[in-house]
Parts: sequence; C-alpha cells; structure tokens
Amino acid sequence: MTSINHHLDEVILLGYHRGRLNAGQSLLVETHLEMCAHCRTSLRLFDAIGASMLEDIVPVDMADDALELALARIERPEEVPEPRVAPELPAYLKGIDLPESVRAAAFKPRYWGAPGVWMAHLDAPKDGRGLTYLMHVKGGMQMPVHDHQGLEMTLVLTGCFSDDRGAYHPGDCVSCDEGDHHSPLIAADDCLCLIAANAPIAPKTLLGKLLQPFARI
Repeated sequence: MTSINHHLDEVILLGYHRGRLNAGQSLLVETHLEMCAHCRTSLRLFDAIGASMLEDIVPVDMADDALELALARIERPEEVPEPRVAPELPAYLKGIDLPESVRAAAFKPRYWGAPGVWMAHLDAPKDGRGLTYLMHVKGGMQMPVHDHQGLEMTLVLTGCFSDDRGAYHPGDCVSCDEGDHHSPLIAADDCLCLIAANAPIAPKTLLGKLLQPFARI
C-alpha cells in the first residue's frame, strides 16, 4: 500500500475523541484511523493526556446516597443489547477492497451525477446541511473547478487524484474550507472517495452549475 502522507487535522481528531463530530464525519475519521497508524498513535496520545489530567483533579466528597445508588445499579437486571447486524453490502461496492468501517456502514442506492461519476449517500440522519457520501470517478477525468462553503473532508479509498496542492492516494485525507477551490484530476485508475461536507460545493463553471442538481452535492 502507498504510504499515507495526508493526515487528519488535529482539531478534527480531537473533536472525534470528544464525541463532537456528526455521524458522517465520525465514519470518515474511523475509516482513516483504520488505515493510518500515525493518526491512531495521535489518538492514543489524547487518551494519555486525558488520563494525566484526571490525576490532577481535586477529589470531592461523594454524595451520602452514593453506595445505595451503586448497589441499585448492580442489582438491576442487565439489559442485553441486540446483536448488531451489518447491512448487506450494496452490489455497486462488491468486489472493491474496502475498510471494515465502510463495509459496515449503510449507504443508499447509488445514482449517476455525471457521465463517469456516481455517488451514494450515507443512510443516516442529516446534521444541518451536512452531506456524507461515496463518490466514484472514472480514471482520467477532471472534475469542474469548485469552491467550498464550509469544511469538506475527502478520504481516498481506492485510486488516486491530484490538485494544485499535491497527489492523494488510499488513506490520504484532504480538507477544504470556505474560500478553497480546486479541480481534482483523477489518475489512470478509477477513484473512490468518502466525503463528509458541512455544506454543498459551489461550482465555478457553467458545466459544474448545470450538473450540480444531478450530483446533489
């Protein structure tokens, strides 16, 4: 596997560690962590820092009824959670080497946003205007130049694409924010990415504006 050169922003990783991300962002972070030993080490560092801070907290007296409450919880019948059944992998993803976190996620049926480009949205409650989806682009294509109206994280799952900031291979994660614009160029092989965006993109070309209603991103 190609080495990973583009990692998660520390602010995003800390947000994940504190449980502050939405479902789509969390899925993207979990998938990158599955692929990236460097960021797994950073996450363990946050755990260590948190444990160290706990040692400096001034102890407080327990409530008078703390023992009774603890015993009541122990004696309460244990609720056995129902086993989680992973959704069946959609036909359009079968045969693709995917991280386990993506294989276990539920995606809606794919649709074609443009010739050579299909998308499939994550089957999860929307968080504001946030969008989370898979995008598959045929090798050799170049995407229309577009701007961003909020944070967008893109994780490469298969293939490779490049823009004016560099090339991105499987496991690489690139973030764009308001004011960032680019026109990704797909390498010879087809490229599949997982994208979590806080807002829809803003196409800068006539073609991009015409295609956006079909792309729904």
